[in-house]
Amino acid sequence: MDKRKIILDVDTGTDDAMAIIMAALSPDIELKAITCTHGNLPLPNTVDNTLRVVEMLGIDVPVYSGCAEPMAQWLRPGRVMNPRRQHQVDSDGRVSMIHEEHLPLPEPTIRAEEKHAVSFLVDTFRKEKLTLVAVGPATNVAMALRMDPSIADNIEELVVMGGGVHCSNATQSAEFNFYLDPEAAEIMMRANCKITVFPLDATTSALFSIKDGEDIKAVGTEPAEFFGDLVIDFCRRMEAIRLSNTDDPNQFECAIHDALCILYLIDPKIATDLRRQSAFVDFSGGYADGALLVDTRSYMELMGETYIAYKADKQRIKDLIIEILSGNA
Repeated sequence: MDKRKIILDVDTGTDDAMAIIMAALSPDIELKAITCTHGNLPLPNTVDNTLRVVEMLGIDVPVYSGCAEPMAQWLRPGRVMNPRRQHQVDSDGRVSMIHEEHLPLPEPTIRAEEKHAVSFLVDTFRKEKLTLVAVGPATNVAMALRMDPSIADNIEELVVMGGGVHCSNATQSAEFNFYLDPEAAEIMMRANCKITVFPLDATTSALFSIKDGEDIKAVGTEPAEFFGDLVIDFCRRMEAIRLSNTDDPNQFECAIHDALCILYLIDPKIATDLRRQSAFVDFSGGYADGALLVDTRSYMELMGETYIAYKADKQRIKDLIIEILSGNA
């Protein structure tokens, strides 16, 4: 079987690093390049973290630095003041970030390419048919589509981590990636290509515990130990700020959000509930700013070829991660 050729657009913190590892080590994926955007951290940090992971893996994959801020969200004073934002304060009142400024890896000796990520995306998709996996705010992807909408013809599939149908995290109505650049998210969702979205509904249906992290570390390789430590640290950070992914306020298992997009390309059966639906992103600036809006009306004509994942198979995902990290995939 031919390898799936992909470009991965990231805002590297914890789960982006997991996605990079899965894409780099899977024999079913050919990771052509990584583009970086703002998001979990400021752009210089997301680029630095990406380079750290690439160097740890010892792979020859170019990294491109992209957009440092949203397309339009910051232009109107007060735009981001309405919603109730996700808290990042621990029980002692100290600010506790979900993603550290720098991943616990050596400072990179490699550097990002000189070409801007958006220019790279436009130039590449003008010439070649590839899969695009977007797991950060959609700024780079949307800017590329605005520069040349025809590049969508060469996007074999656009796989997105973002939004939430019945779930949210950044605000009472929006998921983090879509909230950080709603206009870009809507432009991305209107791309004229197949789009598969993994919203919070799917990613939080397959939560990982500290025990899962220990099981992954037991594989024994450097990437496995790093991946397992990321899971364990993620769980502990969530507990520190009392941030639960479930209705139980005392449950602190973590979602490995971005990694699911890569694992889906390797094994589509990890998505156990995948529905073709029309979907939009609100960018009104009100309480629903950044919300993923799915049209559930059965009598409405479908717009585009968009699929929304609602559930994922945790055990299948964990087995696949261990298989890839063990080199047995």
